[in-house]
Amino acid sequence: MSAALLLDTLLPGDEAFPPGHVVAEALAAHDRFGPALERILALLPEDFASQPPEARVTTLAAIEATHSEAFSALVLAAYSLYYTHPKVAAVLEASTGYRAGPPQPGGHALAPFDPALLAIPAVRAPLYRPTPEAET
Repeated sequence: MSAALLLDTLLPGDEAFPPGHVVAEALAAHDRFGPALERILALLPEDFASQPPEARVTTLAAIEATHSEAFSALVLAAYSLYYTHPKVAAVLEASTGYRAGPPQPGGHALAPFDPALLAIPAVRAPLYRPTPEAET
C-alpha cells in the first residue's frame, strides 16, 4: 500500500499547500514516527488505492473509530513532519507574514545568563529523599 496515497488522503493540500505525500519518505524512515505509519498501512483494505477520495476518507474514519490510538499516533506523526516541511513553512510564512522557523538559534536574542540567579537554589537542601541507588 502506498504511504503517499494515505498521506494525501489525510492532508490533501490545495492551491497553496502541498499534499501530504511530501513527507511520505521522511515519515517512513523516521525512527519514532515510522511505526505509526506502518500500523495504519497494515490496516488499510487492499482496494484502498482504487477507492474514490470520499470512500478513502470513510475508510480512514472507520480505522480511526476502531484503532484510535494507532490512528492518533499517525496523525501526530504526519502533522509534525508536514507543518515543519520547508514547502509548507514557506506557505505559512507567505500567508501570515511571520517567520515559520524555530525561534532558536537564529531567533530571539537572549540576555547573557547571570549565575547569581542560582545563588538561592544552590544553598537549599535537596527537595527529594535520596534513594539507596543514589547513596552509592
